[in-house]
Amino acid sequence: MIQTHSASPNMIGFHYYPDTAHYTNKDLNTVLEHLEKLHAGWLVLLSETSRAIPETFISGLLSKKITPIIQFPLSLPNSPAPVDVKAILKAYAGWGASYVILFDRPNDSASWSASGWSQTNLVESFLDRFIPLANECLNAGLIPVFPALTPGGDYWDLSFFSLALQGLKRRGQKALLAKMALSAYACTFDHPLDWGKGGSTCWPQNKPYLTPTQNQDQIGFNQYEWLENIAQKVLGSALPLILLGLGRKNLNPGDSYSPEDHTNIVRQINGFLDSTAQSRSAELPLVAGNYWLLEAAATDENYPQAWVKEDATTLPAYQLLCADGGEVSTQTSVNSQTKSVESNPDSSPAHPIRQYLLLPKYEWGISDWHLEVIKPFILKHQPTIGFSLDEASLASQVTVIGGENDFSEAALAKLRDSGCQVDRISGDGTSIATQLAER
Repeated sequence: MIQTHSASPNMIGFHYYPDTAHYTNKDLNTVLEHLEKLHAGWLVLLSETSRAIPETFISGLLSKKITPIIQFPLSLPNSPAPVDVKAILKAYAGWGASYVILFDRPNDSASWSASGWSQTNLVESFLDRFIPLANECLNAGLIPVFPALTPGGDYWDLSFFSLALQGLKRRGQKALLAKMALSAYACTFDHPLDWGKGGSTCWPQNKPYLTPTQNQDQIGFNQYEWLENIAQKVLGSALPLILLGLGRKNLNPGDSYSPEDHTNIVRQINGFLDSTAQSRSAELPLVAGNYWLLEAAATDENYPQAWVKEDATTLPAYQLLCADGGEVSTQTSVNSQTKSVESNPDSSPAHPIRQYLLLPKYEWGISDWHLEVIKPFILKHQPTIGFSLDEASLASQVTVIGGENDFSEAALAKLRDSGCQVDRISGDGTSIATQLAER
C-alpha cells in the first residue's frame, strides 16, 4: 500500500530564482515578504550537489511555515554518486526540509549527454541513477520525488513513466515506492485548462505520438491525471503529487502569456487548487501547486515570466493572489506588458487589462443566474472576469454587474479616479441580460 503524505492547508507555492545565487539573508527577507502577501506556503529551490543552500535560508522559510521543495536538476548519465550528496541530504533533513526532486525532464534529450541519450534501455539507465540517490534521500529522512517529465517529450512521457514504475517494482523497490512522491509540469501548452481532463480513462484510443482526430491528449495542464492513471494501474493507487510550472504556456522561456491572459489562467488555477484542497480525495493526493516564477535576475532568459521584477514592480497576477488581504503596489512591469499593449491599443502600463467584468460575491457564494446571463457577453467581448475591485482597477474598461448594495458608488468613483471607464449594469436577470446584449 502506497503511503500518502499530509499536505499543508495551503497548496499554493512558487518557483524561486532559476539559479543558486540568491540565498543571502537579504534575499530571505525579500522572499518571505512576497510569500506572505501572496498567501503561499511552498517554495521550490534549486540546489547544487557541491554545496548546500544555507541553513539560515531553509530554517527561515520553515519558521514562517513555508515548506521548501529542494530540486537537484542533475545531468544524465553523469549524475553524482550517493556518497557525494550524502552530507548535503543529511543537512537538509536536519534543518527540517522534507521533499527532494531528483533530476528534471529525463525524457528529453537535453537532459542527457549525446552518448547517454543514444544508448538502448534509456529508462533502465535512468533508474540506475535515480534509485541509489532516491534511497539515499530515504536514509536521510527525506521524501524523494520522481522528476517531472516533458509532456510528450523526445521519449514519450507516458511510456517513460510506465516503464519506470514497472522497473521500480521489478527491482524490488517497495520501500521507495511506499514513500516516493510524483512531480508534474502543469503547463497549458496553449490549451484550455480542461484539455485532456480524465486522462487515459476518458481518452483510451491515444497512442504514443498518435492522437486520433477529435481526441485530446496529455500535453496540457492535466498531464498529471494521465500519470496518476498509470500509477493506479501499475501500483494500485495514486502517488502524492507536486505540480510545477503553474501559469506557464509551455517549457520554453521565450514563449509567455500576455499579462492579461496570464492573470486569467492564474484565476482558473486558483479555483482548481481551492476545489482540490476541499475535496482531498485519495484519487488526487495533491500536496502543492507551484507557480512559475516568483523572481529571476534581469539577465536570465526567464526574467519576462517573473512575477516580481528587479525594480519591485509586479505582474497583474500578483495583485490577484494578494486580493485576499495582502497590501501590494498596483504598479506593473512595463517590459512584461509590451505584448499586451501592442495587441490592445487602448491598454497602458497602468491598465494592462483591456476589459474587466466585475461580479458580486455573496457570503453564500456566487449567483448562478449572474453566471448564466453573462455568457453571451463573455463570448462577444472575452473580458477578464473576477470579483475584486483592486483587480478591476487594472482594467481600461470595467463593466460592473450589481446595484448599490453590491458595489457602492464611492467604490466605483475610485475606479473612475484611477482612470477606468466604468459601466454599471443592475436589475433582475432579464434586465441585466438585455443590457449586456446592448453592449
